[in-house]
Amino acid sequence: MGDGTFSRRDVLRVAGGVGAAAIVAGSKRSAFAAPAVVRQTGDPDLSDPAKVGEALTKEGATLNIHTWGFSGLRETVFVDKFAEHTKNLYGVPVKLTYDQGDINQYIQELPLAGRHIRELGLDVIDKEEETFAQILALDWGEPVDQEQYQPLLTNLADVEDAYKFQGETDSNGPGLYGVVYQGYEWLQALLRKDKVDASAYKDWTDLARPEMAKKGIVYSLDNDSRGHFVFLGLLNSLVKQGLVPGNLPDDLWKIETWEAGLQWWKDNIEGQIYKYGDIGNDPTMRLALQSGDAWWGGTWGTYTRELLAIDWNKRDDLLAPFYPVSGIVADRETLTPVAGAAHPVAARILINWFIDTEFQHVGWYKDTPTSEAVNRWNVPEDKYLLVYCGGVAQKHRDLAPDWAKPYYLQNPSDYLLTVNWGWYTPNAEAISRAYTRIVKGG
Repeated sequence: MGDGTFSRRDVLRVAGGVGAAAIVAGSKRSAFAAPAVVRQTGDPDLSDPAKVGEALTKEGATLNIHTWGFSGLRETVFVDKFAEHTKNLYGVPVKLTYDQGDINQYIQELPLAGRHIRELGLDVIDKEEETFAQILALDWGEPVDQEQYQPLLTNLADVEDAYKFQGETDSNGPGLYGVVYQGYEWLQALLRKDKVDASAYKDWTDLARPEMAKKGIVYSLDNDSRGHFVFLGLLNSLVKQGLVPGNLPDDLWKIETWEAGLQWWKDNIEGQIYKYGDIGNDPTMRLALQSGDAWWGGTWGTYTRELLAIDWNKRDDLLAPFYPVSGIVADRETLTPVAGAAHPVAARILINWFIDTEFQHVGWYKDTPTSEAVNRWNVPEDKYLLVYCGGVAQKHRDLAPDWAKPYYLQNPSDYLLTVNWGWYTPNAEAISRAYTRIVKGG
């Protein structure tokens, strides 16, 4: 980059939101160029559990991860269970701690200060796949499967290829830089089946029916990627139906296609919105759905399942899941070990645990496909449905409790829309501006 040219990675760094100010003109070394620490193989021997225990003790028997909320399970369940897991395997209970910062803010600010995320004490980043290219471009990650750590990754061979992110060969070496642990985590919707005939709702455009006027809750399209992803599902449907011109999938990644879709949204959906908001986490939004003020809500599949199993819905049987036939957008949680972090051994053990049957099912699973499932962690149904997202290996689906199977698509990949993150990330701001201009008239 010092010779005045820009590599693809340099472009990603800027497009990822870190800003052109981070590129120092004419410099032989950029703020991004500090190479990550690559740990060498051979010491210790991590195929020996006793040696692993020694390595964990030497690291300080602690681990810091940035991860999402899990509706309170992080502190109340996961901390104790991870300590129990590491003690059982290696004789050392590892203390799991959580970074409370904003990764998106880190992406914006740390490179401008010439700092690496490991300086904040993070060992593992858990972030949606939309951010994966940015994390790699900043050299924040290192391969999960570096040779010395492979004995710790006992579950990796079972993980299906769709859940593995390969990185470029760079200062950190070739390898597997990211592992999805949260299955197909998608943006779909819920319907009040006591208010409408849910079986008659087949695709996103059905939400434009007059009966749904002022009845919807969905994430904002103004600077909220979740709202963009719900809209992208609708946009794909509009192009398929010929309501917006274009050819799939290429024309989904053109701003003029989004602008045409936003015009359709203004004419057909904007008047359907009761309130913009987060029905997954905002109690007032959930209350609106429960009371009947709202008849539909767009949210993550995780929260869809949680709401289907919540006490008031199980009692009154009000909600139905809505899987639009034209497709749904997924933005799945991806685990990346932080390059040169202080606790690399514990980081691999945590990643391996997140893709283990025990964690995938929050302790509630079958020992064999034909046996009865056992609730080992004593979690309620709604919390189980929050965490389990369909598995990342066939064995996870084989061992799921029978009661939970109706909450999941048999073949979610049939519905999955693959996102062109390289296009979406640098265009997200333009999409928000187009929404304000076209829909809000600003």
